[in-house]
Amino acid sequence: MFFDFLKHLIFKQQKMTDRESIKIEFAVQISGPKCADKVRTALDGIGSVDIDVAKGSVLVETALPWIEVQRLIEDTGRRAVLSGFGGQSAVAMVDHGNETSKVRGVVRFCALRANEKGAVVDGVIDGLEESRPYKLNVHECGDISEGCASVGDVYDSSDIESDENGRATIRLVNDRLAVCDLIGRSVVITEAVEDDRRLACGIIARSAGIFENYKKICACDGVTIWDEREKPLAGSKRRENAQL
Repeated sequence: MFFDFLKHLIFKQQKMTDRESIKIEFAVQISGPKCADKVRTALDGIGSVDIDVAKGSVLVETALPWIEVQRLIEDTGRRAVLSGFGGQSAVAMVDHGNETSKVRGVVRFCALRANEKGAVVDGVIDGLEESRPYKLNVHECGDISEGCASVGDVYDSSDIESDENGRATIRLVNDRLAVCDLIGRSVVITEAVEDDRRLACGIIARSAGIFENYKKICACDGVTIWDEREKPLAGSKRRENAQL
């Protein structure tokens, strides 16, 4: 009951800024119409929902952060993996230069209009100190040869804040950024203090939009999308127990 109330409250607040709504696609383990109905019920009230049982696809147009939508789907007992994010989009895996801080996460950018300024910024950063302000900075280049020290000057900056668990859930509209101009730059998470200590960084790369990614298994190492979240991004342990 409390979670339903919280979901309703969040959506009511987000609804005031409809331009934040974008389409997000998930690959979901759906076994039939009854299963689809349970997923549809769980997503009631967050935006438009379109479910393709045959493809195992759930398409949602919403202003909620993608991780919140994923949690709602998985609360029904089905696994869900983000497979498409908006139209023109980019992503940064923020997991470099964090040997001391252990801060890591993922940040996605979706253009409000292709090849123009204006982007929805959506992401999750973990490993922060609880209930503190931080900055999400886009830097001018993606050179991480010296960790977060070699990414150049700040190109753009946004304020974010961690919760009581040390997680920053990000969902904002940045009218200064054009997604087409972000590829090859980098994201850096810093402390919101005078020295702006760099905690973690990652290169911004192109990302699949909706209807652009139907991968169910990685051809390179046999890891299915359902197992991928529990596997390292690279290295020998990624292949352990891979379903070939």
